[in-house]
Amino acid sequence: MIIDPFNPSRDVFFPMKLYRNSVYNIILKYPYHWTKIPGYDERYGSYDGFFQISALSSGGASIDQLASQEAFHQLNPYGSRPFIFRSRMAGQEARFIFPSSDQPAEMFRQAALIVRYPRPITISGKTYDYFILWSDNFYIKFIGRSLRFLVW
Repeated sequence: MIIDPFNPSRDVFFPMKLYRNSVYNIILKYPYHWTKIPGYDERYGSYDGFFQISALSSGGASIDQLASQEAFHQLNPYGSRPFIFRSRMAGQEARFIFPSSDQPAEMFRQAALIVRYPRPITISGKTYDYFILWSDNFYIKFIGRSLRFLVW
């Protein structure tokens, strides 16, 4: 059972698989029928949605500044009026970015979740302080609620 974080009175049921990534130090759950998408490093999906992960280096910027930079990128990947929602995921400060109705069709209802790492991680010699998850508008809240950071 997954509880809808934006409507706690509504439970949503669908089978999930566990995804573990020791490079990004995370564990999350995603719909059981999704598979790895060829040509992408860390992207899984199917006919009804997707998720992709990465990490962000803040360069001293706050989570609100990072979320704003992502949401209002010059190419408008979330449309001209995206909505940034403050939250906490995996015990950490987080921001959801939801697209506006004029989001470009090629973005496939993409939304984002930025979460502060408990401690910065190093990937290929570069330090990152935030985790980012992209997923479609519907699944991002469920996948985000399942996010856990690995103990290292």
